Amino acid sequence: MNDLRKFLVTALAFGVVASAAAQSQLTILQTEAPRSMDPANQTATYTAAVLYPMYEGLVYMDEEQQILPGLATEWDINDDGTVYTFTLRDGVSFHDGSPLDVEAVVSSFARLLDTENALAGAGRFQPIIDTVEAVGDDQVRFNLANPYPAFLAMLTGAQAQVVSLEAWEEGDLDREAVGTGPYRFTEWVSGERVVMEANEDYWDGAPEVEQLIWTWSPEDAVMSMSLQTGEADIAAPLPPLFAANLEADPTIDVMQTTGSAVFWVALTTTNEPLDDARVRRALNHATDKQGIVDALLRGYGVPAAGPLAPPYFGFDEDQEGLPYDPELAAELLAEAGLADGFSLNIAVQEADAGVAEALQSQWADVNVQLNIQVMESGVWSDAAFADEEGKAADAIDASYASWATGTLDADGQLRPLYHTESFSPESANLGFFSNSRLDELLDEAAAIPDEEIRVELYREAQEILVDEAAHVYLFYQQALAAKSAEVNGIWLNPSGQIMVFKPTID
Repeated sequence: MNDLRKFLVTALAFGVVASAAAQSQLTILQTEAPRSMDPANQTATYTAAVLYPMYEGLVYMDEEQQILPGLATEWDINDDGTVYTFTLRDGVSFHDGSPLDVEAVVSSFARLLDTENALAGAGRFQPIIDTVEAVGDDQVRFNLANPYPAFLAMLTGAQAQVVSLEAWEEGDLDREAVGTGPYRFTEWVSGERVVMEANEDYWDGAPEVEQLIWTWSPEDAVMSMSLQTGEADIAAPLPPLFAANLEADPTIDVMQTTGSAVFWVALTTTNEPLDDARVRRALNHATDKQGIVDALLRGYGVPAAGPLAPPYFGFDEDQEGLPYDPELAAELLAEAGLADGFSLNIAVQEADAGVAEALQSQWADVNVQLNIQVMESGVWSDAAFADEEGKAADAIDASYASWATGTLDADGQLRPLYHTESFSPESANLGFFSNSRLDELLDEAAAIPDEEIRVELYREAQEILVDEAAHVYLFYQQALAAKSAEVNGIWLNPSGQIMVFKPTID
């Protein structure tokens, strides 16, 4: 319980044990620390949650999944879907006082498109956007390389949020956020907290709550106890183990929605024997997904049949996946010359050790020895997103992770994880999976406006990914969070990101 004691010390130091209403302050507890204060240099759901109150994009997606004006008041799309022109909102300034103008927007996206900057979230944008240019004093034009039906949805993502050109040139964005949002960055104390204060000059009116404090702990018990004792006002994600109990507490609201995150094990397909699809399929057949859902998720999830979750456009509801069948798994391993089994190393974050231990037990039944390397969040990120040479040096054969995109479009979920051009560290193809037919399908589906054709292309793509077993697909988890019943004005999106923008306290 060292994490709980540490959290209590932090809470007492900031006075959050007192009621939130009295302090006009909210404390949000998450399972992992942020990875950057630069929205374009990260791809993590819980980092995006921290950045959300401080940054804005040209457009945003609301709770009903509607795309609405943000820093742009309106937009126009040409007939073939390759040119998008946005009119900027007048009178907006960054937190450093510099103006939100056409130069700032063009520069923000230019840095994203510049491959020399090697920003972690840039890989999705670089193949889509050809150029970005100013049109007069108040418009910005995006010229796409090809039609991309999900472009507006893509712009609602954290990586497309607009940053201060001055802050970028000074080189401090990774540590100090400078956006246009309703909260200003105050401090980031590594290992402890991120603090932000209300932006009194926010263009849409200052928020009521004066201060947000973000902190983190990988301990499930901390998430639950901090809500019940009042040390935290919001906790995300809520561990399924505690959801039922908290639902019975009248002082706490449990928030849940159909989750878009797919939880999986990325297999390093360039390592022997994982370069053999029979071995990868065997690991899928050796996995009792329902057992994991029942034991660890307490029913707040369903076994994953493939790479897309139900909320996504393009989800194939007829996909059956690779069922639990340890006998078939043993046969496949024997066919691959591994009747006596083999061993592999998996990198997991501290909060995910339970899943890895369940896999370790299940795979042992087919003579596969799973060696678990439990890592702090930042260390795990470096290991999981390493290039081929780095993974070989660290002996990383597999990485346990999840992925969800707020766009809820199949391209945003499949391209970063499986396209040949998405190898880590540039994007999130952590296992270096490559299939030329899959690349063709993803490229074609991304550029065709016809939804029926796109659905059929994505159906074939899902068949390839299941058959080739790029990942060990585990489950789709119900997105869960909890808050004090006094807190309003926040919501939970399907990716599990808690959306705290302009909260209120009763």
